[in-house]
Amino acid sequence: MSIQYENLQSTIKRKYSFKYKPEFSESFKTEIKDSQIIPLTIEVFEKLDWVIVYRDEKSVEAKRKGNWNKLTEKITVTKKTSGRIDVHSKTIEGNFIDFGKNSMRTGLFIALFKQLASEYQHSGKLNKLETELEKENSWADYVIPSELPKPKVTRQPNLTFSIIGGLIIAFLVGVIVGFLTVNFTYLIGVYELGIGLVIGFLFSQVLKATNFNEFRSIQVMVGAIMVVMFLTNQFTQYQLMITNNDISGLTFFEFMKIRIENGLTINDLNTGWIGLILSWILQIVFPYFLAISKVAISSGKRIIEKIPDAVLEYTIYLFEMEKPESEIRAELAQKGWNKKSDQDDVFLAIAEISGFNQVIRE
Repeated sequence: MSIQYENLQSTIKRKYSFKYKPEFSESFKTEIKDSQIIPLTIEVFEKLDWVIVYRDEKSVEAKRKGNWNKLTEKITVTKKTSGRIDVHSKTIEGNFIDFGKNSMRTGLFIALFKQLASEYQHSGKLNKLETELEKENSWADYVIPSELPKPKVTRQPNLTFSIIGGLIIAFLVGVIVGFLTVNFTYLIGVYELGIGLVIGFLFSQVLKATNFNEFRSIQVMVGAIMVVMFLTNQFTQYQLMITNNDISGLTFFEFMKIRIENGLTINDLNTGWIGLILSWILQIVFPYFLAISKVAISSGKRIIEKIPDAVLEYTIYLFEMEKPESEIRAELAQKGWNKKSDQDDVFLAIAEISGFNQVIRE
């Protein structure tokens, strides 16, 4: 945000908000035309470098970038009747108190909106903004391509190699975690975080190599990887302990039984077998959700990257023109995308784009 707007923001009176995720709302009235409110709202967000994450005919949502380009607040502007506009700012992360920052953002938006409304009304730029948005929404400048890039040739999805790769990852991570647990201090939460991120990354690479994207099967495989990793971890600990302590005649099942009977001790507090079982569940469940999240993002990106931009843009255009699916498939077929599987890939890519946009919006 420029110094000019920072100075304008400094004139706004703070109004504090106390809540897990603090928020603040206020409204104002404008005299500009109803059809110019959304175009000017978009202009204000762009002037303030607030990232627009959603917009429709009645509202615009944006997020403000904080340090390290992290999105820290969400600002929603909603057009009401008779020139009334609601402005709402909400802290994305839980801080309990916003020190008046949300009120400063709503105040800054209102001040700049009024300032630009006055300037642009006299210069005629309001009409220009309105016309540009109408053209964008109507796809007036879009040139329908005479032909589309051909579908990319990809390998057949290989479930077998995906399973084998997942098992190798599970065994390797299990051995490493078991070794670190016996020879170093086990930190609850830290290890689980590392396990989830490492398995998520490595299994994403396996799925990329095997071109496998069937998400329900992926969920099952990631769950199986976590279970195998946990068992390998426990067996590695068993092997190291009996080797280091020269113990013979103790089976793995007896080792597990002894561990359960002794329970989990945290800072001299023995939580018993219940604490141990809960910690084991944590070692499986927490990394699972981290890994599946990372795999889902990676798979979604691969699905989108598989489809050329021109094909995605043309298909979205057809949807925006409210064409039925059967007609869209016919249009794609005329331009070289005649296989149903290729058309399904296009629709799936658009669904992934919508999903990513929804995540960014939240």
